[in-house]
Amino acid sequence: MSELTPLREAVDTLAGRTRPPDFGELRRRALRRRRQRVVWVAAVAAAVLTGSALAATVPSGGDRSAPPVSPDIPIPERANGWVAVDAYQGGGEVYLSRPGVEARRLGVGGSTSSSDACPAWSPDGTRLLLGRLTGPANDESTRAELVVAQVREDGSTGKTSVIALEKFDVRGASRAGFDAHPCGIWAPDGRWVAFAAAGDVWVMDTGSDDVRRLSGLRPSDLEWRPGTDQLTIAGDVGVSRGDPTLSSPVQVYTVSTGELRRLGAVEAALITWSPDGTALAFTDGERTTAPRVLRIVDGDGANERTLVADMGSAVHGIGPVWSPTGKRIAYQRCVGGPDAECSGEAHEVVLVDVDDGAEAVIEQPRADGHVWFPFTVSWSPDGTSLLYAAWH
Repeated sequence: MSELTPLREAVDTLAGRTRPPDFGELRRRALRRRRQRVVWVAAVAAAVLTGSALAATVPSGGDRSAPPVSPDIPIPERANGWVAVDAYQGGGEVYLSRPGVEARRLGVGGSTSSSDACPAWSPDGTRLLLGRLTGPANDESTRAELVVAQVREDGSTGKTSVIALEKFDVRGASRAGFDAHPCGIWAPDGRWVAFAAAGDVWVMDTGSDDVRRLSGLRPSDLEWRPGTDQLTIAGDVGVSRGDPTLSSPVQVYTVSTGELRRLGAVEAALITWSPDGTALAFTDGERTTAPRVLRIVDGDGANERTLVADMGSAVHGIGPVWSPTGKRIAYQRCVGGPDAECSGEAHEVVLVDVDDGAEAVIEQPRADGHVWFPFTVSWSPDGTSLLYAAWH
């Protein structure tokens, strides 16, 4: 972890951070960009604006086989090793970082009044998707854009495309308390992207700039089904960010046909697909009197079963995250188990075996004399490590 301190200091200095970012807003932003893809190197340790990104090695004996590959849409090899983070609290800038390299600002144009956020890597790791706002905050002239930038191996940028979202209601989103940045996720083919914002789901073709809008869904989670052009939509964040995240019927939008249909009788707030696209894991809304349950259902909505009967409470966290190898699912809960009460940031990551339900708790990473508690977690492509966005 010797690289960690200079990386964190570099990003903090560039971002002008003087205090921790707003806890609630970061959680809400994480929900809307839950499937942000980051490109990994082994044992990566890089600074991010929510605290620090730390690599946690998965216990031995699990998740080391090659991930399954869908026959429909090939899974491209990932490249370049950069971790992309946004300095939203420090002015809306995006930085690239990796071990041994000083954090650097991503050069993708924009003006002095523009703000970039929500970086997401394409499946092959060669392009970076950003959400951009231009113009003064909450002003009538403020506009939303998606930026797609080629990122080379050395971190320099190449061809950059800017797609204006003409009917995106920036001021309406802000009045409802949502982050108005469009925070996109890539489809498996690396062509389509999708994002949710203040009551609508947007689906965009990065090749033709074709933009589609699905109104009135208010989802708390979006997930592309691996190997397909199907976007899965779940949850209900309410009309403002102060409302609870509720379970809702899970719906599937097929890009090629334009069909929107329900996935069986499944209702969920947070979802994650198995890497081969044959099963969906999901959880209930964040505010429920019953124990929060982790369930799995087949890809056609049938054969629903319980994997974890009581996940405990989780003040933050972003729901379950399926391992790239398909063997395990990671989720977060308060330190101490299902019956524990959360104390501040004290959360832990639990890995559950998909086949037998056996659980393993990951010990919190330690660096710079602190115990780092996870805010979000992501898997490495080979399933052997977890990347933490964490704080102490």
